[in-house]
Amino acid sequence: MKNYVLTAIALLVLLASTIADAQWRSKTHDEYKALTGIDVKIDGDLGEWDGVLDTVKGTNGKPFCGVEFEGVGGKVGAFEEHAGGKWNGAKDHETCFMIVWNAEAVYIALSVTDDEHEHAAGQAWNGDGAQLAFEMSGKRDAGQQLFLYNAGLDDKAKDILLGNERTNGSPGIVIGDDLAIVRNEGEKKTYYEFRFPAKELQVKGDKFSNGFEFGLGICVNDGDKAAGQNGQKGWSGWYTHSVVHGKNSEKTGLVVLTNETLAVEAANKLTTTWGKLKSAQ
Repeated sequence: MKNYVLTAIALLVLLASTIADAQWRSKTHDEYKALTGIDVKIDGDLGEWDGVLDTVKGTNGKPFCGVEFEGVGGKVGAFEEHAGGKWNGAKDHETCFMIVWNAEAVYIALSVTDDEHEHAAGQAWNGDGAQLAFEMSGKRDAGQQLFLYNAGLDDKAKDILLGNERTNGSPGIVIGDDLAIVRNEGEKKTYYEFRFPAKELQVKGDKFSNGFEFGLGICVNDGDKAAGQNGQKGWSGWYTHSVVHGKNSEKTGLVVLTNETLAVEAANKLTTTWGKLKSAQ
């Protein structure tokens, strides 16, 4: 009888451990299949990205825009309030993103709807700014090496703030060559363009290739000028808890590089969703 009791206890402990270690995954937007064959110029004008948002979608047919993620206490939503911040829906703050690649680099574009630009604090992340986490093995297990980068605009929405927070010996990305951010106050949108070279992310052979997989987390912070709303008062993005509430390699989405290219009809479709989102330069 004693052996049965000990066995039952061991099984319960194993079950509890398994449940504790299990990571939340989006049922519809866990995997992003990145296109290739697009010539990206790092300038904050997202015109060359037209058609991509409408092409790469979740399993529910919806684009990677306002994607829900797991927050504190298991709550799932498209935005997580923090430190007294208040969210008033997608017009207040929402992140849409796209990813493309070539052999030399991965490119990431963000279109962030934000009713009010705020960045009174000094750090790139502490206000309206983006934080990106890369887990380059693609395993998405706990304890994997992370690359972390922070970028935003100052309070006047003119000068770029960049923090190469964790590069694991790589030099970090560079403003201009690898990063551009443009705020369009009339549209209430902020546009980010990133270039991450394979060499920077320490990819074997310094080259990306079809089928390569890596973990990615995107956390776009929100601050407002209203009383008590300065700094990091919440965020939207994709698997944001890879960055906030600890640096968690297991809490990243999966990016898969494909040899698929943008269809001609999608590239020439001027009324695409992304066409409506892009900056008017």
